[in-house]
Amino acid sequence: MAVSGVSSSRSIYGNRNVLTGLVSGMDTESMIENAISAYKNKIAQLTQQRTKTEWKQEKFRSIIDKMSVFADKYTSYQSSNNLMSSSFFDQAVKTTALGKYADKVSATGRGTNSVQVNRVKQLASAATYRLSGSAVDKQTSGIVTAPSVSTTDSFRLSGERPVSLFSGSMTLTYGGLTSESKLYIEFDQEQVFESPRELVDEINKQLKDQSVSIGGKTYTGQQLLDEVVQAKLDGDGNITFADPKKNNVYISSASKSIQQNLLGVDKLSDETSKQVKSFNAKDVKDLRTTMKNVDYLGTGNMTITLDGVAKSVNLPTAKEIIAQLEKDGKGEVPESLINEIKNGWEPSTSIDRQRRDDAFVAVLQSKIDSAFGKGKFTVEDAAKDDGVGDAKKSGLQLKFSAAQGSSFKVESNRATALGFGDSKCATSYLNVDKSLGDLLGADMFDPDKEGALSPLVKPRKDEDGNIMLDSNGNPLPEMKNGKPVYMTDDDGNTLYSFKINGVEIGQFSKETKLSTVINAINGTSAAGVKASYSKTTNELLFTARETGEGSSISMDSELSKKLFGSPDTYDTKGTYNKGQDAIFSVSINGTELKDLKRSSNSVEFDGLTLNLKGTFGYETDDNGNMKYYKTLVKDADGKAQFTMKNSSGGDVTIKAEELSDGRLSFYDERTGKTVYGKLDDDLNLSFTHENGKTVYARLTGDGKLTFTEDAAQKGEITAVSESNPKEIVGSEAVTFETVSDSDKIVEAVKAMVEDYNTMIKEIKDAYSSLPLQQNNKQYYEPLTEEEKEQYSESFIEAWEEKAKTGILFGDSDLRSLYDRLTSAISMTGEHGAALRAAGITVNYTDGLSTLEFNEKEFRDALEKDPDKVRDAFVSNTENGAKSNGLMQSLKKPLDQYARTTGGKGVLVNKAGSLLAPTTLYNNVLQTELNNIDTQIDKWTDKMNDQVDYYTSQFSRLEQLIQQMNSQSSYFAQLMTGG
Repeated sequence: MAVSGVSSSRSIYGNRNVLTGLVSGMDTESMIENAISAYKNKIAQLTQQRTKTEWKQEKFRSIIDKMSVFADKYTSYQSSNNLMSSSFFDQAVKTTALGKYADKVSATGRGTNSVQVNRVKQLASAATYRLSGSAVDKQTSGIVTAPSVSTTDSFRLSGERPVSLFSGSMTLTYGGLTSESKLYIEFDQEQVFESPRELVDEINKQLKDQSVSIGGKTYTGQQLLDEVVQAKLDGDGNITFADPKKNNVYISSASKSIQQNLLGVDKLSDETSKQVKSFNAKDVKDLRTTMKNVDYLGTGNMTITLDGVAKSVNLPTAKEIIAQLEKDGKGEVPESLINEIKNGWEPSTSIDRQRRDDAFVAVLQSKIDSAFGKGKFTVEDAAKDDGVGDAKKSGLQLKFSAAQGSSFKVESNRATALGFGDSKCATSYLNVDKSLGDLLGADMFDPDKEGALSPLVKPRKDEDGNIMLDSNGNPLPEMKNGKPVYMTDDDGNTLYSFKINGVEIGQFSKETKLSTVINAINGTSAAGVKASYSKTTNELLFTARETGEGSSISMDSELSKKLFGSPDTYDTKGTYNKGQDAIFSVSINGTELKDLKRSSNSVEFDGLTLNLKGTFGYETDDNGNMKYYKTLVKDADGKAQFTMKNSSGGDVTIKAEELSDGRLSFYDERTGKTVYGKLDDDLNLSFTHENGKTVYARLTGDGKLTFTEDAAQKGEITAVSESNPKEIVGSEAVTFETVSDSDKIVEAVKAMVEDYNTMIKEIKDAYSSLPLQQNNKQYYEPLTEEEKEQYSESFIEAWEEKAKTGILFGDSDLRSLYDRLTSAISMTGEHGAALRAAGITVNYTDGLSTLEFNEKEFRDALEKDPDKVRDAFVSNTENGAKSNGLMQSLKKPLDQYARTTGGKGVLVNKAGSLLAPTTLYNNVLQTELNNIDTQIDKWTDKMNDQVDYYTSQFSRLEQLIQQMNSQSSYFAQLMTGG
């Protein structure tokens, strides 16, 4: 039968070939469109929601870009306009060193007298303590060898293990519509909870590691739980999220397995009446299943970061292990062994267990070779059976190795099952995320174990709350059941004191991360020590904050000594170098001051600050290294000192006059005449009498020095010497020339003020601008695709500009950022006064705080007191200043909200940034976009199903009418005799 009226409609039918209503006369396309209009409207709403989310993301990224550019331009040491650099401001008064050794000394400031540096014997240095990461964690390798590391524990491919039925992330939304904050909880399959209490404790543990900003105040740790939100458990197993401030807290998103298995819902909603604010976890111990170890491992992967390049490899499956066995055995692998592996059973012999484990390692190595290239990164079985006896009892233990000079990190979503231990990873370098318990062993933190560390003890108090002391003035311990009560943290872990240079850095537990200890050291300026760690060299370096002979580093508590050893003692774990003073000679207005000592390489003379950078004025070898010679030690009167043994074997001090011709003059007690001694280069003495005869020195019975011509009676005289460099006679001194040059500083500060004002205005406008309304009081919304087809490009552009206005209205993060930045520029105290005197003031107009810059006043301040202007910009409390300068104050909020390296800023985590590529597909708004896309796909599928249904029905109707028309025509022909 011929079919007429075939249409290929692109609006709702897509590429479907369908029958139109040519036979029936009905507009079937319009009827179908009306039938699916609800679906189309839902998709349009979701599309508009997606567009608005994209606009939010774009706006956040615009702000991030401006903040990053500002930070790179004015707070980066790679920038030529770094306003955090003292050396940049020193250009206001430019002092140039002149002479052959001008590179050995630099100077800043404007001196009031003529100063020249004649020679530099020694630079000041700080005490340092350097130790290998392997001294702290035996699992790491030193950089001098090819790095290798084994997992903490062994594991078995046989047997079964419990696996959680829920994993992924769960997001808590806290606060009102205009000040929402997000908190995130992560679960993985390896976390199996035995009770609701364990689940609550895990949630609260993760909450404590996050932060929430409310009204300009940031809450974190226990304070976040106590004052913002925490999970609580009632007697019926219900877990709720309590908030003392009575703000709304609900679960806004979660992975599918968490929704269905833990929360018991198919869909989460933002509608207040449908929000999930609690859930029942009474049966949480049943939310698990068991999997064969080999199957569980086979569904996981391993992420290897080798020399900064990260790649993921899938773990071997049972099928791949069997294939490798058959390949290795060339078809001779017993069927029984293959069946045992398939069924997750333990092979019955040590040889077969080793063959199975070798196959696992071989498959994994093959995958690693495919990812990195052969030979670059290897894996082996550290518990490999040598074939002698039944040695394969400990299971399979992975050992990873790389080439010399490389560093690596291995992680896995099957870390527990693979034996990685509590740290969840294996590194060739010291993993600073390891806990002190991991590094020192749990027994070290168990007071009942022999050789354990001594915990901090709670002091006993009287009825008035005063600490009670013993007869020696030491606090008495609080006692319970005959034992002292130990101090604990919020989680009940016993605390231990950690001291450096006699200063308590903190009180730590076995759960404290090494990174926390390092940060605490750097954050405790009173201890006078900075700590750093290099993954490249796998070395920890402690450096005294001050240079000079007085600088020192000591570990003064059991915990600090056990962790790092004791510098400058037999119990050291590393290399300790004492600090030393700078030694140099200068002339001021022609008066020479020789061998001055200073604890710093930066010294000031009458307004001119000298920065010593190298030694000069002394003899050097062919490699430019200073030569050192033995020289006599002299007393305060300038007499040379010697020692000589008396008849009892003791040392007697002898002194001699040094004559202008270099001879040494001794008095001969026996003859009453003078004897002259001469020293060779090795400080060996030879003597001549006044008559020119050679004589020999000796001591008389009463200890007096005499000389004799009898060589048999001589005694050895030893010069008391020290090593010193030899001055170059007539060595050229370093002199200085001072000129003023403030133009570059003025231009940089002027540009900074302009850039800051542009940045702060965009931030303020973003969260304070209200969304625009049309004449009908409806808000401007993104145009749908159908609407865009009706308008010109200029109309669409103008409309979208209005629709984008206020897209971030009320955003709490931007509001907090604005408050932090405006607080940073509203400086008080000495630095604030200096900035105002230099023409830099805060202007508050129409609710916006901006900076104003008076160029004349700024130039005058630079000319009058450049150091005060410099300090107002660059001062840093971490370097000993009383308060931060302007740029340091600005840098903190810039880093907190827009950092794109290391720990990412608040806004970067929220919207991602091109400056941090890894965040483009891993940020809060991108997650929202992905969820919207899922909804669009779901509603599109539903709409397509309806289109197919109605198309089929109307097509069938058209065919029936066509058949009826044909039959009618046939009967008509019969009636007419046709």
